[in-house]
Formats: sequence, C-alpha cells, structure tokens
Amino acid sequence: MYNPYAKQAKASKEEVVMEYAPMVKHIANRLSARLPDGFLRDDLVQVGMIGLLEAAEKYDPSQGHLFKTYAEHRVKGAMLDDLRAKDWIPRSVRDNGNKLDKAYRSLRAKEVDHPSDNQLAEALEISPKELPDFIDKARPIPLLSLEGLISHDFDEDEMNILDTLASAEAQSPMEQLLGSEAVSLLAVAIEKLPEKERMVLALYYNEDMNLKEIGAVLNITESRVSQMRTKAIAQLRSLMGEPPKTPEAT
Repeated sequence: MYNPYAKQAKASKEEVVMEYAPMVKHIANRLSARLPDGFLRDDLVQVGMIGLLEAAEKYDPSQGHLFKTYAEHRVKGAMLDDLRAKDWIPRSVRDNGNKLDKAYRSLRAKEVDHPSDNQLAEALEISPKELPDFIDKARPIPLLSLEGLISHDFDEDEMNILDTLASAEAQSPMEQLLGSEAVSLLAVAIEKLPEKERMVLALYYNEDMNLKEIGAVLNITESRVSQMRTKAIAQLRSLMGEPPKTPEAT
C-alpha cells in the first residue's frame, strides 16, 4: 500500500545524525551523571547513536508519533540496555536494593504507608543507626529500577518512566502514546509518597538538578537527599507491584 508519509520519513543518515546528535549527547549527559565513576559518557553516546540510526530505519510516521519522541525513546532504550548488559551494579548493592523493596512491601502489608526510620530498620532487621549506611549502599539501584517501573509495548522496547514524571496539567508526548491509564497509575503511586520525597523525585528527574542542588533547595545535606531518593524509589516499586484492589461487597 502506498504510504504518503514515506518520502518525509526517509531522511538520510547524515541528516538524522546532524540534527539529533545534540539530543543523544544530552541524554548521555543525564545518564552518565547518575552513574558511578568509571563509566565513560562517550560510550553512552556511541550506543545512543546506534539507537538513533535504528530509530531512523524503523520510524513509521503514519502511526502518528513525532520522530523526536520516537527517537528519544529508542536512544534511551539503547543506552539502558547497554548498561544492563554490563551489569554494573555490585551484587551487594543489588541485594540491599532487593531487601529494601521487600521491607517496604512487608510494611505496606501491615498498612504502614509511611514507615519511620525505626520501623524501616526493624523490617530490615538492622539497628536504626545502621539504616543510613544500608540505604547509601543501595544507592546505585535507582537508575535502572526507576526507569523500569512501568513497561509498555512500544516497538518492543520499554517505556521510560522519566517521561511520565511530568506536569499534571499538560499531556506529555508519552501520555499521548500510552494513553492516560499508565500515567495515572504512576501518578497515584507518587501521590502516596511523603511530600519531601515527591519533591526530591521531581527536582531530580524533571528539573535535572543534582543532589547537592536539591539539598540546597530543601535545606538538607546531599547525603540525606540521596537517601530520600533511594527510599522514594523503593516505595514506588512496592506500590507499583501491588495488585489492583477490588471493591468490597456490600
């Protein structure tokens, strides 16, 4: 069948790279800033460029998606897939992250929505004094765990949760692609977080602020911001993993 969009879709690879290379570098900068030392930004850029070229090959404008939105998704997906393949998270950190998730789930099962540090420490079977160090050791988990909270079919790739953490007043490009159901699900989970933890996520992921900058805004230490971010994401993971509640019979 004749595709009236085919001509406009077939930009040369050189044109695509020239126009969207700054976007790839921007995404690489955002991700590399959240990685431990030793990860090269240039490696992410290289992987992202491959994702960009694949996006140009597979893009079908007749589906109604803007190329920029589609390309951002493919580029981020390529970079995250590369990070997952390298399995850069130490086993001890991954174990701590899993224990933190389990602790929040067990507390929620007891209807403890916003546990105190003492309650969280008890669920983790550690002393309250050990809690800050425990959370610090789970810190690298948020990069991939937050990215993967919501997954939807979109050309066989995962949808990026960061694009759904947007203003409630405006319909984001991802909301247009996903429909409102997935975005609403995440929004409900975020609303259940304590106010300061919601603020940390918004400043970190929406405003591209680093931990030091967020600490200055909230008048708390950088270490405390990091701990709040890790705790917020662990809570979101427990909330998103809950089965939907069915109405009680009357």
